[in-house]
Amino acid sequence: MALLFVLIFMAVRLFNIFLKILNLVYSTGQNAKVPDFLTSEIDKTEFQQFKRYNKEKTLLSIYSDFFDTVITLSFLFLIYKKLEEIVSITENPIYNGILFFAAIAIINFIISLPFSLYDNFSIEKRYGFNTMTPGLYIRDLLKSVALLVIIAGPLLAGSLWILYNISNWWIPLSIGILAVQLLAGWIVPTFIMPLFNKFTPLENDALRERLETIAKMAGFKAKKIYVMDASKRSKHSNAFFTGIGKSKKIVLFDTLLDRCNEEEIEAVFAHEAGHYVNKDAIKNIVMSSMFLVAITYLLWLFMCSQLVQDYFGVHEKYTVLLYGMIFIGALFSLGRGFLNAYSRKVEFRADRYAAEVTGKPENLVSALKKIYKSNMSNLNPHPLYAFFNYSHPTLDERIRELLKFK
Repeated sequence: MALLFVLIFMAVRLFNIFLKILNLVYSTGQNAKVPDFLTSEIDKTEFQQFKRYNKEKTLLSIYSDFFDTVITLSFLFLIYKKLEEIVSITENPIYNGILFFAAIAIINFIISLPFSLYDNFSIEKRYGFNTMTPGLYIRDLLKSVALLVIIAGPLLAGSLWILYNISNWWIPLSIGILAVQLLAGWIVPTFIMPLFNKFTPLENDALRERLETIAKMAGFKAKKIYVMDASKRSKHSNAFFTGIGKSKKIVLFDTLLDRCNEEEIEAVFAHEAGHYVNKDAIKNIVMSSMFLVAITYLLWLFMCSQLVQDYFGVHEKYTVLLYGMIFIGALFSLGRGFLNAYSRKVEFRADRYAAEVTGKPENLVSALKKIYKSNMSNLNPHPLYAFFNYSHPTLDERIRELLKFK
């Protein structure tokens, strides 16, 4: 049975790599062309650059996935067992478990670092997206490590205590995970996001009045509309609503303000307001909570089965937990296509709301064209790849739906 889990893990990983290769050939091959609605805005030279960018990004992702799969398999059969022995330096399994996961985090960081550096400082830099300096990259890294120690450390210790002291540990652990998920809605925008970015009130009075009108219509009560200095890291654009209660924020990337006119920004903002009106954030929390509880329960069943202990020769609960997370995570990833299909319906609803509220769907169409063009987004994704990996509809699908409102 344990061998079956390994085979499923390998099959899922290889299927994901296959999807990326399929998408690479389909979207960057000679038959790929600029969609009809963009021919007047993207010439052949620009499109070739789009294809080169997406090809490089996809190839790096394929290499990374393949390397990670090989490393993970070697860890499953050799390293995790040895690491379990190395960290067993005290009689307290909770301390040993913290050391175990800390060692894995360090190893994963070392393995992923070359890919991250090449992505940010080679690909993204050459195509004009990355604006992050090496100094900022290091500062972000140090802050992330500090947060990991301060926040994840105690949470991990608490989880391991539950694991070792309560027989039906999946129940309190599920409750704890749900509590942390809700608490994050307040902590992240209030304390964590300001550590990495500067948020300044929107100074454009005319635009602020437009957006405040949309926010009031949506029933979203936030004291201010903020501009985030996203441009110090990247030229990609976005806007979002975040937080709960008094921590609610309306945030615009400064790159969005530079790229779009007021009517287009209003349309993008109305799309985000549509998510709030449709209670998409609450629905996502409920759905993700259900999945987390299901995964936690399956982990409990998995650990009670003794499959890992018998087949891989590991003994500690924290090691078995990691095996379960890898195998059950692979199983659940097979369902991401259906989750993304739901997410795409949610995005269509938000687009529809923006079109109805502004009365000018062409403004959102124009904004989307600019955003997709400036981000060098894949304009010709393979349908099967998009089904499994796209949480948003393709640009072609979104524009076709929006134009129905004209």
